[in-house]
Amino acid sequence: MKYFKICWILCALISLISTGINAQEVTQITISSVVYDEKGNPVDGAVVSGNQGKTNAYTDKAGNFSIKVPLNSDLIISAKGFRLSVIKATATLGNISLNSEEALYSEVYLPFNKINKKDVAGAISILNPESYIDQDFNLTVQGGMNGRVAGLLWSNNIWGLENAIVIIDGIRREFSDITFNEVQQISVLKGVNAVALYGSQAAKGVIFITTKKGEVDGRKIGIRVNTGVATPSELPNYLNSADYMTLFNEARRNDGLANLYDAATIQNYTTGRNIYRYPSANFYSAQYLKKFQNATDANAEFSGGNKNARFYSNIGFANSSTLLNVGEGKNENDNRLNVRGNVDLKLNEHISSSVYVSAIFSESRRARGNFWANAATLLPNRLAPLIPISLIPESNKTLFALASSSRNIIDGKYLLGGAQQFQTNPIADLYAAGYDMNIRRVLQVTNQIDANLSTVVKGLSFHTLFNLDYGNSYLQSISNTYAVFSPTWSSTSNEITGLQKFGEDARPGIQNINNTTQRQNIGFSSWFSYDKVVANDHNISAKLLGFTSSVSVNDVYQPITNSHLGLQLGYNYKHKYWVDFSSAYVNSTKLPKGNRAAFSPTFSLSWLASAENFLVNSKSVNHLKLSASAGILNTDLDINGYYLYEDIYNRGAFFTWNDGVQAQTQATTAANGANPNLGFPTRREVNASVEAGFFNNLITMQSSFFITQMDGLLTQRFSQYPNYFSSFIPYTNYNANKRSGFDLMLNINKKIGDVQFSLGTNLVYSKSTVTKRDELFLDAYQNRAGKPLDAIFGLQNAGFFKDQADINNSPRQLFSEVRPGDIKYVDQNGDNVIDNRDEVMIGRYIAPFTYGINFSVAYKNFNLFVLGTGNNGGYGLTNNNYYWVSGDLKYSEVVLNRWTEATKNTATYPRLSSQQNNNNFRSSDFWVYKTDRFNLSKVQLTYNIASNVFRNSVFKGMLVYISGSNLYTFAQNRKILELAVASSPQLRSYNMGIRAQF
Repeated sequence: MKYFKICWILCALISLISTGINAQEVTQITISSVVYDEKGNPVDGAVVSGNQGKTNAYTDKAGNFSIKVPLNSDLIISAKGFRLSVIKATATLGNISLNSEEALYSEVYLPFNKINKKDVAGAISILNPESYIDQDFNLTVQGGMNGRVAGLLWSNNIWGLENAIVIIDGIRREFSDITFNEVQQISVLKGVNAVALYGSQAAKGVIFITTKKGEVDGRKIGIRVNTGVATPSELPNYLNSADYMTLFNEARRNDGLANLYDAATIQNYTTGRNIYRYPSANFYSAQYLKKFQNATDANAEFSGGNKNARFYSNIGFANSSTLLNVGEGKNENDNRLNVRGNVDLKLNEHISSSVYVSAIFSESRRARGNFWANAATLLPNRLAPLIPISLIPESNKTLFALASSSRNIIDGKYLLGGAQQFQTNPIADLYAAGYDMNIRRVLQVTNQIDANLSTVVKGLSFHTLFNLDYGNSYLQSISNTYAVFSPTWSSTSNEITGLQKFGEDARPGIQNINNTTQRQNIGFSSWFSYDKVVANDHNISAKLLGFTSSVSVNDVYQPITNSHLGLQLGYNYKHKYWVDFSSAYVNSTKLPKGNRAAFSPTFSLSWLASAENFLVNSKSVNHLKLSASAGILNTDLDINGYYLYEDIYNRGAFFTWNDGVQAQTQATTAANGANPNLGFPTRREVNASVEAGFFNNLITMQSSFFITQMDGLLTQRFSQYPNYFSSFIPYTNYNANKRSGFDLMLNINKKIGDVQFSLGTNLVYSKSTVTKRDELFLDAYQNRAGKPLDAIFGLQNAGFFKDQADINNSPRQLFSEVRPGDIKYVDQNGDNVIDNRDEVMIGRYIAPFTYGINFSVAYKNFNLFVLGTGNNGGYGLTNNNYYWVSGDLKYSEVVLNRWTEATKNTATYPRLSSQQNNNNFRSSDFWVYKTDRFNLSKVQLTYNIASNVFRNSVFKGMLVYISGSNLYTFAQNRKILELAVASSPQLRSYNMGIRAQF
């Protein structure tokens, strides 16, 4: 017996050393053979698999050692800074694992269920943020998922379906309701079988988020502080006044008009002798913008408890500024305070309850006016934003008196500049217009009650889940008006000889409250669960549930409601073969009586091939599970409105009679006809999945293949009725779309000496196709059927018209009069006319191929993490005013390589025009660009301070890190992709942080 005790101790020490724990820190070693079920209860008379009930055994994954424990003996392993984890499984084997990920994250949270990870099958991806948040810190959940989930194109777009719902602790909520620090687990439910129990609302997928819970005897305190700066990735580059005026003269000459600006005037703007008399305003300069903006967030979490009561609480605060550096812009900021408290109570041996409360308080302060939009439109030569009082002659008492009467003398030196037609400007708004404060308050309460009914029927339990969410937001503002001044300049000097005042200064001091929104979300669900193990091998599960929720918003008559019944039947044999039937009987208030309910069945099969004799002893294949599922899910998500099945009439139309002499402005018109047979659109899907581990789990992978058809989408079939009947055409279930493709997650982990390498990739290829449309195009090539859902249609360009002879010999273009240097288009149907019938598919907006690559290398206490994301196959249109410049719009740098007689062979931009040019600036492949890109999304270097540094102190651990986000985009069209026009810029972020545990 003494010999066996020595073996146990030696094996335990080897295990500790293999997991990076210093054996000298071990304080106690004891062994216990107690076997637990999945709920943490000891199992009487449990048989330990493979040991004929004589011993309980633990063997490490690499097979280097094992611990064998005779029954009724004890093992307790504790070490300083070491966390003991126990796998609680139903397989009658109580495994003790030292800091293994398998033990820490063996439980998976799914809709209305919590199961062991080994029983997860199908198109489901699991993230456990606690395993990587220290190496890849993100404040938002979207950031924490970025590049890590196979099948996720972006934050809530699964397989290209878009608009997946977010479920937090079983309740439909929003990403903005939670921070990444609060998350215990994220389950991304992709396949139709995985989402069925959430009914109609889940037809586009589910992102299932579970918040952290307290741990039994797991008292801990953690604090994290993160701070950093962000700089613009790219800023617009507009021409200065002299260049603009020169090119605008050219534009007028191209239109057969005289120059607007003479050479002397342009020369005055060129020299910059008096920037107030001859302004060249650049609102993106360092004069108005900071080089960077700041952001800081802090978070504290507390947890603890015992077997009867557990608690977790989280308090977080975040603050960020903006780039504006003048006036009220300096005060712009965003503040957020979030508080969460989760309590899990065991009321008695049969009933437990959980109460989760979350509160969010956020404020966003902005200067009144839209600086970014105005900065992108106001011409540089229009006015000087500020006028120096010092340029008014001291002898001119009248002008001084007028200037002094202003209530908005900036820095004691400047008046606000303007003109009769420009009585505001972006800088004056920042100084004098006041501010807006967007305020949001959210309170969310969730209560779950679990009752064990095993005394009635063994394996039976009953659960309820209730939520009450209330949120309100409003705009609190101080609104001021201000006067602007237009100077008259001396003809012989740079003195101001006159001032014209427009508007009045007024600061009412009244705080206005408007744009008030109140939102209430009430939901209730209850379900019976039955889980039974028969003869140790047959695992039976069943679930019957009812679900209802209602979201109401003030001033909106119709609340958003969801209700359905759910049924799930599952069976697995030896955790090797799985069968699942999940279904929902859904209801919709958007459909007519008699058609408001429908049955949605789904079915899945799974097989653990690696448990078969032909693979069980394989050295190369450690794990191989195959799954397939199919189903039909009826949904009203794509029904955009209520009462569409009724005859809808509107008031307010205008018509005349008596040869236009008489008019009626309150006529009644028809919007659409009735269809009492309107039904649900349906998601019909088949998918197959594989997950595997190879070479002692050196390589792990998960992949899914899917074909999804959305049938019966609503449309008005104009092709079935004459034109005069168009106002009475009913909505019908006709249109259909198809998506197909695959996703893949692949990870490689290898340790060489003290260096641990990890490489992971996630990708998705999603092809969308319009399979059925009601279409009236005269030319078949314009039909949308057979093309991608996101297809871009436009004209195909044939270069520029070289001269008038080229115009005369080309098809007639009807959009506007054309001149040499205008864009020439291809006549697709050969009618010798260019019009809308010549539009063809010229690209697709959404890239079909999206991927993420993450790499980390750890050496002793250092860890370097790198994340890259990218996409291929998508296109965009440069169709905003930065690129489409005509009339008197502001000129950007893109016009510099315009068409002229001298540059006709090298020009990349059409001729300039001072008129509205409807020929050049329309959807065509001339303006198409590829969106293929690879983003260096994240780099983080982390240093984990050794635990022995904090020996005999309050600290249990500490780490520090520096990181950068959105660092660079590798792309042919990088500047286009990174440029934001008429809105705040995209940002590169640089941060440093610290996390301490107590």
